[in-house]
Amino acid sequence: MFKGESLLYKKLFYYSALGRHSGNCWYPWLKNHIETKGYSCYVPTLPDVSNMSYDSWEKKFKSYAKNLNSESVVIAHSIGSIFLVHYLVKHKIKIQKFIGVVSFNRVNNRDVNKEWDKINETFFIDNLEDLKIYAKQRICFYSPTDIYDFNALEEFANKIDAKKVIIEKAGHFTAVSGYGEKFEEILKYID
Repeated sequence: MFKGESLLYKKLFYYSALGRHSGNCWYPWLKNHIETKGYSCYVPTLPDVSNMSYDSWEKKFKSYAKNLNSESVVIAHSIGSIFLVHYLVKHKIKIQKFIGVVSFNRVNNRDVNKEWDKINETFFIDNLEDLKIYAKQRICFYSPTDIYDFNALEEFANKIDAKKVIIEKAGHFTAVSGYGEKFEEILKYID
């Protein structure tokens, strides 16, 4: 029996964002933490900004989606959050828990990069609140110092009726704001 197979009914799935390599930021640290608990954990690397769209991510993600089930816990960061919500709703996949880290579903009011906004728009959905049907529990982490408009982050959390975890000075939860290697606050919601 492979590690975690006795816990197939309770798989943990962790998802990276922005098409970055799965070894970025706090992703490897959290993956290691999850696996030491005996759970299966997946951290896919998705197409980067040169080939980034909902369609390109959906195609690549398909091989990982077979591991999702009604006991899965999904952790998504940045544009990965709305991608995953879009994917779950479109494919009618039910999970146990969705944890979104700086999640948004509209153009960033603070952003001056209109090309980036065009890429992000391919991920957005009109029926965001439908996640309540597909995820029993919903948690959103965000910060007033994020690069994304705080109102957009709060709007996302409100629409999915999520428990809100607001962390001052956490920025976009990347190395720049002190989240390069660890993200201790998230452990309370996955252990």
